[in-house]
Amino acid sequence: MPSVLWIPTPPSFGSVSMQRYFGVLDSVVRRQALEGLDRFEITPLVPYEGLMAGSTSRIFRALDKWALYRWRVGRAGKYDLVHGLSQGLGHLLSHLRGSPRTLATVHDLIPLRFPGELTKAQVARVRRQTDRLSGFDLLTTVSEFTAHEVTELTGIPRERIRVVENGIDQNVFRSPIDLPAALESLSGRPYVLSVGSAIPRKNLGILPEVFAEFLTQEPDFMLVRAGATLPAELRERFCRLCGKERLIELGRIPDEILVPLYQHASIFFFPSLYEGFGLPVIEAMAAGTPVVCSNTTSLPEVGGDAAIYFDPNVPSHGAEALLEALSQESELISRGLEHSSRYSWDRTMEGHLTCYRELLA
Repeated sequence: MPSVLWIPTPPSFGSVSMQRYFGVLDSVVRRQALEGLDRFEITPLVPYEGLMAGSTSRIFRALDKWALYRWRVGRAGKYDLVHGLSQGLGHLLSHLRGSPRTLATVHDLIPLRFPGELTKAQVARVRRQTDRLSGFDLLTTVSEFTAHEVTELTGIPRERIRVVENGIDQNVFRSPIDLPAALESLSGRPYVLSVGSAIPRKNLGILPEVFAEFLTQEPDFMLVRAGATLPAELRERFCRLCGKERLIELGRIPDEILVPLYQHASIFFFPSLYEGFGLPVIEAMAAGTPVVCSNTTSLPEVGGDAAIYFDPNVPSHGAEALLEALSQESELISRGLEHSSRYSWDRTMEGHLTCYRELLA
C-alpha cells in the first residue's frame, strides 16, 4: 500500500483557514468512507487537534517553521508521496528522506497581488516561498483562476497543475436552524449579510455608498456583519449615510451562529477584490441565500450562473445588484442550491487521490 505523508501549515502560525483545510480532509480520512481511500496509508506530520490560536511570538513561529518542522520531516521516515497542504512548505523538500513524489496545494498568492500591510521583507519572503513551488512534482490549486496565477507569477507550466476545488459540509448548511436567542431581534427582519475580515482587499469601503443607495428603494433592510468589525472611520461613515440603526456588528462568531445567519439572510453580499476561491459564496448558496458578489478573480468561476455579479469599484453597481437579487430571489435560491450541491470535502479528497495515483503510476 503506498504511503503518503501530509505536511500541514505549522499550527503555531494560527492560520484558521489552513487549519480548517487540514481538519476537514483529516475527517474524511478518519471516516474511511470514500472509495479508493483504503488504497493509501495517509499519515499527517502532526495530528489535527482542532483550531489553534497560534503563537504570538514571531521568534517561536520562526523556530517552529525553520527548525522544529524541518526536524520533524527529517525524522518522519520514508514515504512514497509527500503532500504539502499549503503553498509555503517548499523549504522542507531538501529534508525529505528517500525520493518521494511530491505535491503541494496552492490556495492563493494574495500577498504578491495585495501585500496590504506586509513589509517589503515579508513580501520578499512570500516571493521566495512561491518560487520554491517549482521544486514539487505536481501542484493542485483550489480554482482555475489560482492555477492561472501560479503560472503567471512563477512560470510553472499549466500542465503541472491540477485544479482540486474546496468543499463544504453540505449537511451543516442545508439543515434548517432557527436563529439563536441572542439574535431574536433579527427574526422576521430583512437583512443583507456580510462576513469575513476587514482587510483592504475585502473592499468593505464601498458598503456605506452601496447600502445608502440600496436603502432608497428598500428602506426596511439592515446590514449584518459577522467577522472583523469595521474600522472606526468606515463605521462612522456608514452610520452617517445609512443610520446607526441599520448596522449590526456581531464580531467573530462560531459556526453554530454563522449558519443560521446565512440561512435567514435575504442576500449575501461579497464585494471582495481578490479571492483564491471564495468559500463564503458556496456556503451562502448551500444555505439557500441569494448571492451578490464581485465579478473579479475566482468569484465568477466559483459562483457560476447562480450569483449576481457587479463591478466592485463602482458602488452604484453594487446597489443595483442587490435590487436585482431581490427581484430574482426564488430563481437565485434554486440555482444556488443546485450549483453548490457539487461542492463537498469528499469531492476535494477524491481530487487529491487522483493526483496521488497519477504521481505514483
